Amino acid sequence: MSLRRQLEVALPRLLAWGLLGFLFLPLLVVIPVALTDRDYLSLPQHGISLAHFAALLDWDNGWLPSIATSAAIGVLASALATTLGVSFAVGAWAAAGWWPSCLRVLLLSPLIVPPMIYTVAMVKLWARLALLDTYPGVVLVHTVLALPLALLAVSASLANLDPRLVQAARSLGARPLTVFSRVILPNIIPGVAAAALLAFVISWDEITVTLFITERAVVTLPRRIWTSITEAVDPALAAIATVLLIVTIIALAARSMYQTRSERRLLGR
Repeated sequence: MSLRRQLEVALPRLLAWGLLGFLFLPLLVVIPVALTDRDYLSLPQHGISLAHFAALLDWDNGWLPSIATSAAIGVLASALATTLGVSFAVGAWAAAGWWPSCLRVLLLSPLIVPPMIYTVAMVKLWARLALLDTYPGVVLVHTVLALPLALLAVSASLANLDPRLVQAARSLGARPLTVFSRVILPNIIPGVAAAALLAFVISWDEITVTLFITERAVVTLPRRIWTSITEAVDPALAAIATVLLIVTIIALAARSMYQTRSERRLLGR
């Protein structure tokens, strides 16, 4: 292999690894900070300590309740957004006309409208409906915010579905519900799974609207982190960041291992 060819292969790899290092290496700073023996954010000075990780497990400190709240709201919002996204995407895919395009623009509006404008509108509406600082209000807001990405994920899967499969099922006398459950849904499962995951992540990370529509009754993890930053810089912030980082790495590694095994099984056949 010539030197020029080696450079053409090596330079993109070096650039990619350099970019990944630039993005991810600063995140590793939170790990030693989480092990500090001080009561403020700093690197360990006289030894490492797990006290801040232990503080996360104390229910009275508020971290566990906020994690449970974010997880519950995320699951509900993900389920609602995925259900609505699948329903509309399949209906718009099967129907023809101008109305699916108009409704699609309406459903995608949370991606277009600036967050602060949307926040002010939701605060006004939720105040009239008495949904401020309530779990149903937060779940509905997160569902609306997650719906666009869920819709896009399902629509991408439907774009690869051959319409002739549906036509064949209908010609054999299958009812609409049977066509959906036996033909359409099995072929768009990856898109549905991606929609559910994206919706959960959007809900888990949402902070802008949540800050304005919640106060005391509903405290999600992002709001708890925000409160900790504004009121007192607690090293537990680094501890929770470390936990989330480790969970993310484990999830990515598990997905990579599962994908590798699946590819090996397919090649083995």
